[in-house]
Amino acid sequence: MNLNTQLLKTLGLSWLVFLLTGLLISWLFAIPSITLLIDRSYCPATEWQKVVQTYTTLYQQHQQRRLRLQSVILFSSLGEDRLSIPPKPEVLQQSPTYGQAQSPRQMQLRKNYPQAQLLQCPQ
Repeated sequence: MNLNTQLLKTLGLSWLVFLLTGLLISWLFAIPSITLLIDRSYCPATEWQKVVQTYTTLYQQHQQRRLRLQSVILFSSLGEDRLSIPPKPEVLQQSPTYGQAQSPRQMQLRKNYPQAQLLQCPQ
Protein backbone atom coordinates (compact mmCIF):
# COMPACT_ATOMS: atom_id res chain seq x y z
CA MET A 1 0.00 0.00 0.00
CA ASN A 2 2.82 2.38 0.87
CA LEU A 3 4.53 1.78 -2.51
CA ASN A 4 1.29 2.58 -4.43
CA THR A 5 0.75 5.79 -2.44
CA GLN A 6 4.32 6.91 -3.06
CA LEU A 7 3.96 6.11 -6.79
CA LEU A 8 0.71 8.10 -7.07
CA LYS A 9 2.24 11.09 -5.27
CA THR A 10 5.29 11.04 -7.54
CA LEU A 11 3.14 10.70 -10.65
CA GLY A 12 0.78 13.49 -9.55
CA LEU A 13 3.67 15.80 -8.70
CA SER A 14 5.34 15.05 -12.04
CA TRP A 15 2.16 15.95 -13.95
CA LEU A 16 1.79 19.15 -11.92
CA VAL A 17 5.37 20.22 -12.69
CA PHE A 18 4.84 19.33 -16.36
CA LEU A 19 1.67 21.47 -16.48
CA LEU A 20 3.31 24.41 -14.72
CA THR A 21 6.32 24.23 -17.06
CA GLY A 22 4.00 24.29 -20.09
CA LEU A 23 2.12 27.30 -18.74
CA LEU A 24 5.35 29.12 -17.98
CA ILE A 25 6.72 28.47 -21.48
CA SER A 26 3.48 29.64 -23.12
CA TRP A 27 3.50 32.78 -20.98
CA LEU A 28 7.16 33.64 -21.59
CA PHE A 29 7.15 32.87 -25.30
CA ALA A 30 3.66 34.06 -26.22
CA ILE A 31 3.28 35.16 -29.82
CA PRO A 32 2.44 38.82 -30.35
CA SER A 33 -1.17 39.60 -31.18
CA ILE A 34 -2.11 42.62 -33.29
CA THR A 35 -5.10 44.27 -34.87
CA LEU A 36 -4.71 45.52 -38.42
CA LEU A 37 -6.39 48.64 -39.73
CA ILE A 38 -6.46 48.63 -43.53
CA ASP A 39 -7.49 51.84 -45.27
CA ARG A 40 -9.37 50.92 -48.45
CA SER A 41 -9.76 54.49 -49.67
CA TYR A 42 -9.10 54.91 -53.37
CA CYS A 43 -5.57 53.87 -54.24
CA PRO A 44 -3.93 53.29 -57.64
CA ALA A 45 -3.41 49.58 -58.41
CA THR A 46 0.38 49.74 -58.19
CA GLU A 47 0.22 51.44 -54.79
CA TRP A 48 -2.48 49.04 -53.53
CA GLN A 49 -0.13 46.19 -54.47
CA LYS A 50 2.37 47.51 -51.89
CA VAL A 51 -0.34 47.43 -49.20
CA VAL A 52 -1.27 43.86 -50.18
CA GLN A 53 2.39 42.86 -50.16
CA THR A 54 2.81 44.12 -46.59
CA TYR A 55 -0.38 42.32 -45.59
CA THR A 56 0.85 39.11 -47.25
CA THR A 57 4.00 39.19 -45.12
CA LEU A 58 1.94 39.62 -41.94
CA TYR A 59 -0.51 36.92 -43.05
CA GLN A 60 2.34 34.45 -43.66
CA GLN A 61 3.69 35.15 -40.17
CA HIS A 62 0.17 34.47 -38.87
CA GLN A 63 0.06 31.16 -40.75
CA GLN A 64 3.48 30.22 -39.32
CA ARG A 65 2.21 31.10 -35.82
CA ARG A 66 4.90 33.75 -35.35
CA LEU A 67 2.21 36.44 -35.13
CA ARG A 68 -1.49 36.41 -34.33
CA LEU A 69 -3.77 38.64 -36.36
CA GLN A 70 -6.43 39.24 -33.74
CA SER A 71 -8.72 41.09 -36.12
CA VAL A 72 -8.58 42.93 -39.42
CA ILE A 73 -10.57 46.13 -39.91
CA LEU A 74 -11.07 47.32 -43.48
CA PHE A 75 -12.32 50.89 -43.67
CA SER A 76 -12.98 53.72 -46.11
CA SER A 77 -15.30 56.71 -46.37
CA LEU A 78 -18.19 54.38 -47.21
CA GLY A 79 -17.94 52.16 -44.13
CA GLU A 80 -15.90 49.54 -42.35
CA ASP A 81 -15.74 45.76 -42.08
CA ARG A 82 -14.45 44.03 -38.95
CA LEU A 83 -13.08 40.57 -39.67
CA SER A 84 -12.17 38.24 -36.83
CA ILE A 85 -10.71 35.72 -39.30
CA PRO A 86 -7.95 37.28 -41.41
CA PRO A 87 -8.75 37.10 -45.14
CA LYS A 88 -6.35 35.44 -47.51
CA PRO A 89 -4.09 37.89 -49.34
CA GLU A 90 -5.78 36.99 -52.63
CA VAL A 91 -9.09 38.24 -51.25
CA LEU A 92 -7.51 41.55 -50.26
CA GLN A 93 -5.83 41.77 -53.67
CA GLN A 94 -9.24 41.44 -55.36
CA SER A 95 -10.88 43.99 -53.06
CA PRO A 96 -11.61 47.30 -54.75
CA THR A 97 -10.43 50.55 -53.23
CA TYR A 98 -13.05 53.29 -53.16
CA GLY A 99 -14.02 56.56 -51.56
CA GLN A 100 -11.86 59.32 -50.18
CA ALA A 101 -9.42 59.19 -47.31
CA GLN A 102 -11.19 59.83 -44.02
CA SER A 103 -8.84 61.29 -41.43
CA PRO A 104 -11.53 61.56 -38.70
CA ARG A 105 -12.51 57.89 -39.14
CA GLN A 106 -8.87 56.82 -39.17
CA MET A 107 -8.17 58.89 -36.06
CA GLN A 108 -11.16 57.35 -34.26
CA LEU A 109 -10.04 53.82 -35.16
CA ARG A 110 -6.48 54.61 -34.03
CA LYS A 111 -7.94 55.90 -30.76
CA ASN A 112 -10.10 52.77 -30.33
CA TYR A 113 -7.18 50.46 -31.19
CA PRO A 114 -4.01 52.22 -30.00
CA GLN A 115 -1.80 49.15 -30.53
CA ALA A 116 -3.12 48.49 -34.05
CA GLN A 117 -0.94 48.56 -37.12
CA LEU A 118 -2.20 50.76 -39.96
CA LEU A 119 -1.81 49.72 -43.61
CA GLN A 120 -2.67 52.38 -46.15
CA CYS A 121 -1.84 53.53 -49.62
CA PRO A 122 1.48 55.41 -49.69
CA GLN A 123 0.80 59.12 -49.89
